[in-house]
Order: sequence, then structure tokens, then C-alpha cells
Amino acid sequence: MLVVGLSALFLAAVIVATAVLGLGLRTTYGSGIDSRLGSQLQLDFLFDQDAEAGALSKGDPSLLSGRLTGNALQDVSQRISATSGSPPTRSFQAGSLNILKAQDPIDPTLVIEVQEDGTETVTSSAGPDSAPTEQSIGFHGDYWMRKDASGRYLIADQKIQNLPTSNLPAIALIAAATAWIAVAASLAVVRRRARPTPMAAATGLAAAVSATLGAKPGYEPIDPLPASTPEVLVRTFAGLHVHNDGKDWAAALSARPVTAFVWLRLLVAAIRDPLARPTREDLGRQASPGLDRETQLKRLRNVIYQGLRELPPALSGRILVETQTMSFKLEGCAVDAIDLLNVSAEYAGRRRLSDSQSARARRVLDASQGPFLPEFESVEDLATDHHPTCTVLIQEIRELLTTKRIELTILVADSLISGHQPDQAIALLERAHRERPERADLRARLAAAYQSAGREAEAAAIQPN
Repeated sequence: MLVVGLSALFLAAVIVATAVLGLGLRTTYGSGIDSRLGSQLQLDFLFDQDAEAGALSKGDPSLLSGRLTGNALQDVSQRISATSGSPPTRSFQAGSLNILKAQDPIDPTLVIEVQEDGTETVTSSAGPDSAPTEQSIGFHGDYWMRKDASGRYLIADQKIQNLPTSNLPAIALIAAATAWIAVAASLAVVRRRARPTPMAAATGLAAAVSATLGAKPGYEPIDPLPASTPEVLVRTFAGLHVHNDGKDWAAALSARPVTAFVWLRLLVAAIRDPLARPTREDLGRQASPGLDRETQLKRLRNVIYQGLRELPPALSGRILVETQTMSFKLEGCAVDAIDLLNVSAEYAGRRRLSDSQSARARRVLDASQGPFLPEFESVEDLATDHHPTCTVLIQEIRELLTTKRIELTILVADSLISGHQPDQAIALLERAHRERPERADLRARLAAAYQSAGREAEAAAIQPN
């Protein structure tokens, strides 16, 4: 037991040291930024930066609308105008964020700053007969945010400085892997000396979860532990499914469009920001846009005191109603979209994954195939009497999830190719390429995978003409 205890302590120290050295996304908040505001700023900032990468990659400044403003919008628009020919594909991977109250030296009205250390990946092709080239550039960026009328934070000014390439994260990863091998070896010795104990069969909730997952493969909560098995499993891709006690309860929402809309709206809010607590007034206005305020609130009260109470506990138990706000309870609940965002954030900035990390990421990717909540618009249409109120929100969430899914796919594929498993990488990349055929970085990765597998004709077929 002493060896096991010391091994665990040593491994914990290695994990902490590795995190400090810069593996994965780290976010810190300065004075005046609480966790709720910081969470919104982080998500809005990543949305804004993805829009900037997309605009630069496609040479289309219209993609910056509603995401950049002020000096930042002018600077990026000028960069796009100055680019001749086909622009390279760009993507940003955040390594660390520091969100704080700080005044912009150029515009004193901007008082919230996001400091980022990250990596910009630039993929370009010299021509139809040349293999695409990829360059990774480390950078430090200072960004100042402005809140718009919708409540979102937009990048309004930015100052970016390229940094020299650092091998520190790679060294840290090697050190962590070496330490893990040493710990695993010592644990293996202890385990061989220990008397094996038969495992008890799964019962109760664990058995029900196993049965549910067996019936519908492709989704399980990330790294589940018996002591923390979620009570409810929510699947949002390719249609809503709410699994509890071996049953799927999503169909129970279909007969109550207004209640279903409020339930889905709160779920979407929790995916965008796990700490979100929309006000009852905002929810009433979104659910009943064509009615006066008093009627909007009355309809919402009917949802709270009748609609929710008529739902099965697996659904009603997810909604927390407070005096002025409502929210989606994530305690005891696993949501595939949140898993995707969490894993994407955790692995952001890495160039390769270990076998266990790759397997974990592939489980998340398999669980996130298909459109996100495809029924949302039809439910919203019925609830709002054909006056949708959340069109932009649902489109932004879908675009974010798609972007993170593609980024995670590329990272897993790179890891598989480096591990001499091109066929598995091809299966992932072909799926992503069908979804985003315009992305040059996907074509480049897929061509490289085809070449690694000896499929030269297919590699040549997807190269730019």
C-alpha cells in the first residue's frame, strides 16, 4: 500500500507540473472578473477568434460581422484586403487565457482585456503539384472586449506579437510520459503480488446505464467512474435523447411545445455557459415574442407550475426554477456537447495525443456526429407561433461545435498518422472532409493520410486543381 500511495502522489505531482508547464487550455481571472463573467468572456472570445480565423482563411470580411468591432474589425479587414490570391487556412489554438480588468491604451472606453498565449496554424499550398505546407506560430495576444446590445462580448481591439518556438510543452509531455511509465511499472509489480478479487456484477443504476449505452453505441460520459455515474445522459447530436433508468424520455417533450422550447433553451444556455441563469423575463419574451409582457410571464408561469410538473422526473428534474431566473442543472448529468467542448479545450494547443487520450477523443467524436439538436427550429416555430427568437444563438452553437469537432478530428488524425495508423486516420478525416469540404487543412491532412497508406491516386484526387 505504501508503494501505491507514493506512486499516486508522484503521479499527481507529475500531472500538476505538466499542467503548469502549459499542456492544455488554462484560464485565470484577474481582480473584478468573477467565474460567471469570466466563463462568458472566455466562450465569447473563442467564438470571436474562430470567426477571425474563418474570415482570414476564406478572405471574407463578412464573417466578422457580430464578432469583431472597432479597431480589431478594421485591422483584420485590411489584412484580408491586402491578401492576393488564395489565402492560406488559419486556425488558432489557445494555450492559456488571462481575463482581467485593464484599460485599452488606445481606447479608454474598453476596460476588459483577454491575454492569450497560443498557437496559430497556417496551412498553404504552392500549387496543384505541390504538397501543402503547415507552419505553427506561437503568439501572445492582448485583446480588449466590448459588450454589444445582445449581451455578447466582441473583440474591439487587439495587439498580437509572435513568439519564438518553445520546446517546453513537448519536453514536459515526454517527462510526464516517462514518469507515467515508471509509476505504471511499480503498480504492475504490486498488482502481481496482490491476491485477485472477483469483480461484482453491475447492478442498479450502473447496469441500467450499461444497458442504455449498449443499445445506443457511441456515447458514454467522459472517463466515467462507478462512484460518479451520471443519473441522466443527454445526447444532442442527430436528435435529442434523454436516457435515465434504461429509458429515453425525450419524446415526452413532444406534446408540450412551449415547455419543450424552454427546456431546450435552458439546455443550450448551459452548453454555451454551464453557469448560465437566464432570467424568467427573457425566457418569457423568447417563448412568446408576439405577446405583451404580462402574457409572456403568465405563459412562462404555466410552464413552471404545470408543464414542468407534468414531465417525467428525468426531464423536470433538470430544470432549476428561482425567483427571477431559471437554469439547467448539470449535476448528475452528462451532456455530449459539453463533453466535446471540454475535451477540445483540454487538448487545445497539443500537437499529439497519447493512445489513451486519442481513444478518449475518438469516443467523444463518435458521440458528436450529426447535426446539433435538429429539432430545435421546429419546436421553436410551434412555441413562438412562427416568430423564432433564437436563430442566431443556435447557429452560433452549431458552428462552434462543428469547429471544435473538426479541430479535435485533426488532432486525433495527426496522432494516428504519427503512430503509423493511417487507415484509422483516413476514416476520421473522410467524415470531417464530407462535412467541411472547403477546408484546405482537412484536405491536406487527408492527402497525407492517403499517402501514408500508399493510396497515391486518392491523395492526388483531393489536391487543389
